[in-house]
Amino acid sequence: MKRKFLLLAILSLIVIGANAQQRSVFRSGYMRLGINKLGNDLNSSLSPKENIFDGRYGAGTGYVFEFGHAYYFKNKEKAKGINFGLDWTILSLTYNQMDKWAAYAAASRISAANIGGQKIAASISSKLGPVISVNPVEKLVIDFRFQVAPTARFFDFRYSEATAANQGRSFTFVNNSGDDDGDAVQNRIAFGVATNFGVTLRRGAIGLSLDYQTGKVNSNYEAYDTNGSETYGKAKIKANSLQAKLSFTL
Repeated sequence: MKRKFLLLAILSLIVIGANAQQRSVFRSGYMRLGINKLGNDLNSSLSPKENIFDGRYGAGTGYVFEFGHAYYFKNKEKAKGINFGLDWTILSLTYNQMDKWAAYAAASRISAANIGGQKIAASISSKLGPVISVNPVEKLVIDFRFQVAPTARFFDFRYSEATAANQGRSFTFVNNSGDDDGDAVQNRIAFGVATNFGVTLRRGAIGLSLDYQTGKVNSNYEAYDTNGSETYGKAKIKANSLQAKLSFTL
């Protein structure tokens, strides 16, 4: 009985190994996990509003998680050297803490700054576009993709400061002047369509992905500057991000 069991186990391993050797290098499903850099660094010579509108969110390094599927046009088992199709990142989630504003206030020589909210910048998106996969040698594959990414971003952040004259600058991602409830979640959500450029270098199931996403989101805001100028409403704000991720291809 033991010999039969051992023989069956050996045969199973041989079959699994043979299938692994025969499997195409052009794998379809994937999951990615890594880090996300949102926008550029703060500039103390700019006002809070100018920084945000220029895509400077004061966000530290955050996280990204996503999964998707590549739909190849050529038969994966018969394709040699190159394949192409559509890459659908079904769901992409990011999270960053906007935790650099205390340093901004210090660099601006502001003695009294109030930084409120949860200081969160998060996003949810889905990305779709063409992909070209190149297999130069053995199991090494390089994926090049260009995707369009409808994106919803959530901001929970406010910044205000006071000068000796009891006047200062402020910015928040809500518009309290309208009919909407300023504390409502929907008041803090911004929408936009971005473009994503990415590359994945992988061998077998494991790889490294780099993605750069650029675009704007239409966001509520309310701001005040030291010159007495108060602005509010909605504006299209830069929202660029750079991601480095471990890629697990199924």
